[in-house]
Amino acid sequence: MAPREDVRRALIRRVTRKVSGHGITRRSIESAVDRVLAALPAGRAAAAGSTPQVAVLSALSAPDLPSRARRALDRHGAHVVAMGSGTSGRHTVVTVRLAAAAHAALDRAAAELDASLSLLDPADAGRFDG
Repeated sequence: MAPREDVRRALIRRVTRKVSGHGITRRSIESAVDRVLAALPAGRAAAAGSTPQVAVLSALSAPDLPSRARRALDRHGAHVVAMGSGTSGRHTVVTVRLAAAAHAALDRAAAELDASLSLLDPADAGRFDG
């Protein structure tokens, strides 16, 4: 399994790219990612026989993004295993772990939420526990 620190670094890189040019400090990004990871339960197994997926949704001024994302993903047939969120200034970031890859549902939910979407490499998503 990939160490949790590898996942943390990957998320920090992705969020940094997404908010580049908006004046968000690296410390704020790291803090938001740490809060998101702390909210996700460690050691939780995905549904047997499926490849889990980890995605990051981010949006401006969306404090209700976690609840809206959960509803949108559910509506589009994606099974949310775990979710964590963090906010820094006007930026909200939600990390979602799905029981199985659900690219189409994620794309539709991101469009519906007017949020940007980043996906972790499927090989990393399967090793997210730990």
